[in-house]
Amino acid sequence: MAYTGNRSGTRLREKALRVCASMWDKRPPLSYRALQAGLALALITGQVNAETVDPAAVYVVDGDTIRMDGDSWRLVGLDTPETFEPHCDFELALGQAATARLRALMTSGRVVEVIRLPGRDRFDRGLARLYVGGENIADILIREGLARVYDGGRRQSWCG
Repeated sequence: MAYTGNRSGTRLREKALRVCASMWDKRPPLSYRALQAGLALALITGQVNAETVDPAAVYVVDGDTIRMDGDSWRLVGLDTPETFEPHCDFELALGQAATARLRALMTSGRVVEVIRLPGRDRFDRGLARLYVGGENIADILIREGLARVYDGGRRQSWCG
């Protein structure tokens, strides 16, 4: 993984400290807390660096899945509506909007960085966090109402 420079590393370490501090307020399940703490510790100690990637090398599958380097990656921290086999028209429309927004973010001209996390999901996708212009896309899509916070487990229906 490429080193992205001191400024980017500092931003990531500051974010890791915020995540670590906030995780005690929300009291998520122990396994998720352990994942957060491990990621935060790795970021603080510099063992995980964000890798700058060429946006043209990233294919957006949907709002929370990308393909790059010949592999599929599940973006962690968010859940977007399904575009493949949606359960209702609303889910399909919102899923398409989330996909379009992620594609727009990828082509915005801002720096795109990825942190590849250990492990794989149940569909054998790698796990990753994606940043555009230094901001986690999960935060962007959630703030814009195109995604929900997701930390594993059963997902809520988008169909009411």
